[in-house]
Amino acid sequence: MKKNLTSYKSAFTLVELLVVIAIIGMLVGLLLPAVQSAREAGRRMQCNNKLKQLSLAVHNYASATQSGSDGVLPFGFGRPAADVPQGNDPTGRAWSTNAGRWSGMIVMLPFLEQNAIYDRFMSANAFANTWTAADLGPADRISLPLTGDGEMDNPRAAHLELLVCPSGGMSGANKPANRTGLSYYRFNQGDNPVFSIDANVRGPFGYRVGRSFSSVTDGLSHTLAFSEKAVDEWGSLSTNVKVQAATYAVASDGGFTYSGVEDRRVCLGSAIGGQYQYGVGGMTAGNGYNWSWHWAGSHWYHIGFATVLPPNSPSCYSRPDAWQVMMAATSFHPGGVNVCMLDGSARFISETIDTGDLHKFPDPEKPSGKSPFGIWGAMGSRSGGESVSL
Repeated sequence: MKKNLTSYKSAFTLVELLVVIAIIGMLVGLLLPAVQSAREAGRRMQCNNKLKQLSLAVHNYASATQSGSDGVLPFGFGRPAADVPQGNDPTGRAWSTNAGRWSGMIVMLPFLEQNAIYDRFMSANAFANTWTAADLGPADRISLPLTGDGEMDNPRAAHLELLVCPSGGMSGANKPANRTGLSYYRFNQGDNPVFSIDANVRGPFGYRVGRSFSSVTDGLSHTLAFSEKAVDEWGSLSTNVKVQAATYAVASDGGFTYSGVEDRRVCLGSAIGGQYQYGVGGMTAGNGYNWSWHWAGSHWYHIGFATVLPPNSPSCYSRPDAWQVMMAATSFHPGGVNVCMLDGSARFISETIDTGDLHKFPDPEKPSGKSPFGIWGAMGSRSGGESVSL
């Protein structure tokens, strides 16, 4: 006679279930930072590749505009007077209007596979409006059959994905009031913390002039071409030191480099705990431009950076004194910024790189010889007599 045996399935006890959940939680906690780090590494690599494309475009531009045996670099800031057409554009506006506000990014467009936007700049004067207008407006739009979209009739409003670093998370959908396009990437101004005429610009990209490769006597592999500048959402009154700049508003001090303010720590001291302190020590937040939202514009604070303060430092400008600018290279990458050199190579620069004695600030109006701003400053100058290696 067979006995009926009752069988029981084994099951987790409550304690065992809690232990399993705890283990899974620990694994997720361990793996999540690694996943985030891997994603950021991928974004940083994409950013690096975009910088390389910009450097390659510089070389292609130089080949196309070669003078004799020497390649000519694109101008960095302001359209050269010799390149400004005579008379008026097809809309009847003078080509000479605001010609000094053209960014070198415009002439690089054909070498970045952006011929259509370049043609729009060449067809009409995108800078004939009042630059400080709150909106491009009907009177400032180009009366040509371009896109059919009134908002985009001015090519300055174009959003170029090539100029956006994926680590910033910006889509370009939130446009500023005057509808100009953003750029995370900037021309090397050199170790000059001042908005000045070309004679004082120590970087490779001049103001209203195209320099030659031979003028870079420090060597293409030792001289910066482009770096990053972090961008925030338009319209936010951000106090983040990576995306905003502070204004030194005390006119009697005459800016950063003269009596009373001969110290770069004035700018570094304007940020406490990574945030600007409104009204502290004469420093106020400068939210008038949302820096980096004008890729087609030529001012240093729109499209340039200076190797004066370490990467990811605060940026400062002195409006009362001829717009002196200390625009730092910044990024949302932890620990530093991506840069590319004039030879086309790209690398990551730590924010702890040597920038010289922060107590000293030589007069930038007449810079010559070796950079006073350490290795970082030497990488910015094109002919300082240094050959730095990292």
